[in-house]
Amino acid sequence: MRQGDFVEVEYVGRIKLTGEIFDLTSEELAKREEIHNPKHMYGPALVVIGSNMVIRGVMEELKKMKVGEERTFDVSPPEGFGMRNPKLIKIIPFSKFIENKINPIPGEYFEIDGMQAKVQSVSGGRVRVDFNNPLAGKILTYRTKITRKIEGNKNKIGKLLKYYRIDYSGLETRGKRVVVKPGKPINPIAKKFVSDMVTKWVKGIERIDFKEKAEAKKNAKIK
Repeated sequence: MRQGDFVEVEYVGRIKLTGEIFDLTSEELAKREEIHNPKHMYGPALVVIGSNMVIRGVMEELKKMKVGEERTFDVSPPEGFGMRNPKLIKIIPFSKFIENKINPIPGEYFEIDGMQAKVQSVSGGRVRVDFNNPLAGKILTYRTKITRKIEGNKNKIGKLLKYYRIDYSGLETRGKRVVVKPGKPINPIAKKFVSDMVTKWVKGIERIDFKEKAEAKKNAKIK
C-alpha cells in the first residue's frame, strides 16, 4: 500500500502472553469468544495509510501488504502502546471520587478528569490508581487482512464521515470544495477531526463545508 491509500481492514488483536482479545472487527468471532458488545460497530475498519488511525506497528505492516493479503505479526511495546510509566501511578484522595460519584473498586477502570485509569488499591482515605494504558508494556499479536481499497474522493469522504459517526443526507464535491448536509447537528470536535482528515488525505480537496438545516441549528441553540 502507498501513503494516502484508503483501505478497509479486518483484524483481531490479542495480548501475546495470554491470547486475550482486546480488539477485533468480526462480530461472529466476538460472539464465539463471548466478548460481544452490542454498542460496538463491527465490520472492516477504515485506515488511511500513513495516518495515525492505528498504532505504528500495525501501520508499518499494512504498508507492506496488498489487497486480499492476510498477515499475522507481533507488535512490541515501543511500536504499540508504549512502555509502562511509573509516574502515571497516582495517589488520589477518596474525596475526589465522592465528588465525581465514583465508587473506587480495586481492579476496575473508571474515568476522572477526562482520563481513564485502573484502581489498584484503596486504603486510609487514599486511592492508588494507574493511568497507564492497559496495553502499555505488552507484546501484541495481530492478524490483519486488507479487504478493499477505497477509490474516488466522494467515496473516501463518505467513509471518513462514517468513521467519525457523522450522519449525512447529502455529499457533493465542487472542485476543491466538498459540501456535506448533516442529518443532525454535529459535535464540533468530530467536525474538526473530519475536516482535518479530508483536507490532508483526500487529494484535490482544500475545504469542507457543513450545511446544517436551519431548524437543527435553532434546536441546538435552544438546548
